[in-house]
Amino acid sequence: MDRGGCKGVKGGRLERVDCRRLDAADPLAHFRERFAAPANGRIFFDANSIGRMPAAVPERVGRLFADDWVGMGRRSWSRGAWLERPRQIGAAFAPLLGALPEDVLAGDSTTVNLFKLLTCAWRARRSGSVILTEAGNFPSDLYVAQGLRGVVEGGPEIRTCAGRGALLDAIGPETAVVYLSHVDYRTSERWDMAEVDARAHAAGALTVWDLSHSAGAIPVDLMGAGADHVDHADYAVGCGYKYLGAGPGGPAWLWVHPRHGGEAWPTICGWMGHEDPFAFDERYAPAPGASRHGAGTPAVIANEVAWCAAEIWREVEPAKLWEKHRRLSGLLIALVEQECGALGVALQSPRDHGRRGGHVSFTHPAAGPVVEALFEAGVVASFRKPDSIRFGPGALNLRYEDVWEAAARLREVLKTGRWRDPRFRQAAV
Repeated sequence: MDRGGCKGVKGGRLERVDCRRLDAADPLAHFRERFAAPANGRIFFDANSIGRMPAAVPERVGRLFADDWVGMGRRSWSRGAWLERPRQIGAAFAPLLGALPEDVLAGDSTTVNLFKLLTCAWRARRSGSVILTEAGNFPSDLYVAQGLRGVVEGGPEIRTCAGRGALLDAIGPETAVVYLSHVDYRTSERWDMAEVDARAHAAGALTVWDLSHSAGAIPVDLMGAGADHVDHADYAVGCGYKYLGAGPGGPAWLWVHPRHGGEAWPTICGWMGHEDPFAFDERYAPAPGASRHGAGTPAVIANEVAWCAAEIWREVEPAKLWEKHRRLSGLLIALVEQECGALGVALQSPRDHGRRGGHVSFTHPAAGPVVEALFEAGVVASFRKPDSIRFGPGALNLRYEDVWEAAARLREVLKTGRWRDPRFRQAAV
């Protein structure tokens, strides 16, 4: 069992002191002060669509309001970084994605970006008439695919497969696009991206990935640079507000392999995707690469919040991030099983970190009320129907001792039956 790197306790009981030893040697410990402390001393393991707030946000946004909006007004468009933020944020995220800085663009929402790129993939397809996806894909991803049938010429057949083996076997000459979430939003099981890309390309199909539950937590290699072969993804999107910390409803991002960057016009031809937006040319001329997928005016305030997070990510060595996430999540599994395994909690996520995404999911028959009671006990986790308790370990802002404390508080909630209180019956989203 992966016990988070704790030495000398293999097969033995983990203690708080083991976690403190890991914290003392943590090369990422200094990043904790770059994030605002959770209210009331809570321990933040939320795996929903919100990450910890960078500490710089209040001052930065206040300065934007006072100095830029009030002080310079419209001149901020040309004197400030408002127009460049989508590319700057994308470039800061790129090393976490195995991508080149110029190929990632921040903006819009994950759903809008999925529509943009799935449409592009459909138009750029080499053959086939089927968009192949997983039956358990995130609902919004499924809805975007279903809606495509009434929008694009020669509307695709949307084919869903109930199992991962079945989907891999279904990739064939009829397949135009393989369209998947890298990590299951409930169980945290992840696909082998390189294998899927290789199978899709061998069949003449393209791939579109949703990395919302991956980016900023686990290794992603969109360009295939770390693989034993040259296969790569074709298109990808992800939210910015989960592990990446871009704020509630903050900008999502999209990535286009440079091979596809100039193949076709974007789905939405907006002025921010023009090669010269302020030429005010009556005819659209797309910007090069991913920039052509910019559409309307950038969301300046949301982008400034996201930039506070992006500035932190620019300083992070990805290899150290991945290693700490592996240790945190391994320790979490070991401690929850040690403290709560006899109290009805069972691991739902894959035990092998190489098959697991950003969060760790456990099951309990009363998962919703348990998560609510755990929040009152000072631990922020999340619930997904019917019985999943999800913990999202943020490697930049969590201590190993936080994992110990979270497991101890979960044990107390379960052992005392506190979750049975009627006020915990209604689980929050």
